[in-house]
Amino acid sequence: IGIDVGLKDFAILSDGTHYENPKFFRSLEDKLAKAQRVLSRRMKGSSRWNKQRVKVARIHEYISNTRKDYLDKISTEIIK
Repeated sequence: IGIDVGLKDFAILSDGTHYENPKFFRSLEDKLAKAQRVLSRRMKGSSRWNKQRVKVARIHEYISNTRKDYLDKISTEIIK
């Protein structure tokens, strides 16, 4: 089985199955961008800066976990 990974579609299999890009990635990227903008306006080393830095790190971790979960679900579906 061949898999074509692209930008428009997440993946297209050789048998014609399409996997769309998940919509929640875009909203998470917007949320991350906003959190990073807030972080950039904080004074480095302050307690608010530390709190915001932790928020940004959590958003990064959440994005990473959702991507991994989506990939695991697709790969499980493909092999079954």
